[in-house]
Amino acid sequence: MSFELLKEEVRKGLEGKNGGVPMGFDRLNRYIGIRKSMYYLIGGLTGSGKTSFIDDAFVLNPVDWAMSPEGIQSGIKVKVWYRSMERSRTYKLAKWTSRRIFMDHGITIGVNKLLGWTDKMSEEEHKLFLSYEDYMNKLSEMITIIDGPENPVGIAKELKAYALERGEIVQQDKYNKLYIPDDPNEITIVVIDHIGLLKTTKDQPTKKAAIDKMSDELRYARDFYGYSPVVVSQFNRSIANPIRIKNGDVEPQLEDFADSSTTQNDSDICLALFDPMRYNVEDPSGYDLNRLRDDYGAKYFRSLRLIKNSYGEDDIRIGLAFLGQLGMFKELPKRRIIKESDYDSVVNKTFFLS
Repeated sequence: MSFELLKEEVRKGLEGKNGGVPMGFDRLNRYIGIRKSMYYLIGGLTGSGKTSFIDDAFVLNPVDWAMSPEGIQSGIKVKVWYRSMERSRTYKLAKWTSRRIFMDHGITIGVNKLLGWTDKMSEEEHKLFLSYEDYMNKLSEMITIIDGPENPVGIAKELKAYALERGEIVQQDKYNKLYIPDDPNEITIVVIDHIGLLKTTKDQPTKKAAIDKMSDELRYARDFYGYSPVVVSQFNRSIANPIRIKNGDVEPQLEDFADSSTTQNDSDICLALFDPMRYNVEDPSGYDLNRLRDDYGAKYFRSLRLIKNSYGEDDIRIGLAFLGQLGMFKELPKRRIIKESDYDSVVNKTFFLS
């Protein structure tokens, strides 16, 4: 029976169905991509843009691809189960709508304006916003957002309920059970943002215990349901140690992930998002950081480092242009071929539309 399952996976590989879903970042796709039964860990300091990166690479770009002619032709379906413990569902939908409007029209309507926090939309902007109802409804069919903190056991129960809505558990033999999805071509991405906000319980009374339990449940979801967990984590305070800053040794390491080493050990892929300008250090890849900030001090750069890759190369650095107002990222040309015009287009934002 086990060999039959292996043959089925080999067959799908031969048919090109195991190649996964593109993340919208060509160089990054060469190393990892989004595949079934892969556990991804993404870390960064507060304000580094890690949630925006997750939304770009693991939610919106894959879902947009699945709705495209290429995605439809592939037969691969994408579903996202998103536990947002830091931001409300309404905020995320507003941010995603703003992002899409900018991508399509080059018009910036930030969340503050969209929701009327600091300014109001014009009549024309409001009409433009309303024209995205169909797109956002399609997104909602593919993305399940649950906001607010929860404990690991509660999240595990929610994931099981979600899985049973989309498949069944059968007794494979005397010792083993098997999860059979209704659609074997469906890839389910499970986002936990961020894991440090988990609730504790009597059985998991500390943050570390809660994180360890959550990671254990996510490993189970990966191995049994075939889900692809994406865990967002903060870095610990040691990265801002004065000695490290003085020595310029502030690029993230595996040891910088906060609260528990369990997620590092359990994950298949580990990524770190880093803002070298925060510490006035040079970019490890050699980009001219002075060209990636505007006259008002806004910073348009992040360094992405692939720290761990259980199935291929690691210690890879990729320079990313970052538009914080809309939560958008785009790969920069490699440092040795980037042009002056590329730097200029990042700061004037046209780079994000090309």
